[in-house]
Amino acid sequence: MRLTLLFIVLFAFQSAFGQFGIIHDNDGFVFIRKAAISSNNIADTLSNGQVVYCLWQKKDYYEVDYEADQKLHSGYVHKSRIQFLSKFDSLQTLERTSKRVIFQKDSLKVTLNQIPFLVKNNKLEYGNGDQSSFVDKINGKEYWGSDGGIPKTQYGQVSILWRDKKIDLPKESLEDLFNPNLEDKYTMVNFDKKNNTVYIVGQNGDAAGGYAVLWIIENGKYKGRFVTHGF
Repeated sequence: MRLTLLFIVLFAFQSAFGQFGIIHDNDGFVFIRKAAISSNNIADTLSNGQVVYCLWQKKDYYEVDYEADQKLHSGYVHKSRIQFLSKFDSLQTLERTSKRVIFQKDSLKVTLNQIPFLVKNNKLEYGNGDQSSFVDKINGKEYWGSDGGIPKTQYGQVSILWRDKKIDLPKESLEDLFNPNLEDKYTMVNFDKKNNTVYIVGQNGDAAGGYAVLWIIENGKYKGRFVTHGF
């Protein structure tokens, strides 16, 4: 009970404080540090434009999650080297229900919808090989959104209508993401006009299965995604 409560609190903090940012520095790169100090503790470097997920602020540094070599890493970045997505234009909510949300700004429209998760349409693999244990994989993949339980919902489709061009996010960018949260403040869209880039953010999952996802659409093409637990 205490462990479940802890994860609920952590997810609440994640939703309140965790946010995605873009590396932005005049030198074209930043140092990832092992601790929130400027002494000789460099762990890695990130180039401008790379995505980080900012967690707690400690003095002048943010603890961040970032992706490198297809693995998730953590470290510290000086706050002045991060450009938060919230600084870009926000798309306004045109429609929002429990099953669908639509955002729009000028000629840019983004639609996300969710559908029920049906066990009969999916292959579930259990940790101990039987249904009395936790769900280890769904359709042969590790998944996000439920800590060993059977998901209740999943993304149906995420589509972008941009200057009369329709872009659907590829199936593989959605199929391992479950229990999306389409409510206000949990699903948002930002547009970086200067770099012609759309950022779609979702804070999803239940308790210990909580996660944050960012999809990136650049110059009218899907560029990729970044997913992290966020705590």
